[in-house]
Amino acid sequence: PLLNDDHYYIVLESYRLDVSIGIYDSERAKPQPVSVSASVAFARRPRYQDRITEVVDYDFLRREIAALVHDRHINLLETLCGHILDICRRNGAKGAIVRASKTNVYPDATSIGCEMSWFDSGVLMKA
Repeated sequence: PLLNDDHYYIVLESYRLDVSIGIYDSERAKPQPVSVSASVAFARRPRYQDRITEVVDYDFLRREIAALVHDRHINLLETLCGHILDICRRNGAKGAIVRASKTNVYPDATSIGCEMSWFDSGVLMKA
């Protein structure tokens, strides 16, 4: 979705991790490859001065997703997406679109997954 002029996205695409995820015994036996993508909306500062202190530190997203899935089992991709949305909220985001996909499930498909989003009111452009 298009953001109003006061916001911008940071984007993490196809972050690949091995995750203990799934409801079947075969999925619980060993981690499986998962791809995570996220577009995270933040409020834009009035003027940028080309300094790292003026923008969001992108590293938080990758670091916190890795910590989230480390040494734990998650049953559902929907649960994983929900937790990632929570990470975004805790770090000052004004909205996000998160996609998580299992990449090794079907031989005739690249991946299967789900996508969830949330936005504070006033963040998206009005139609």
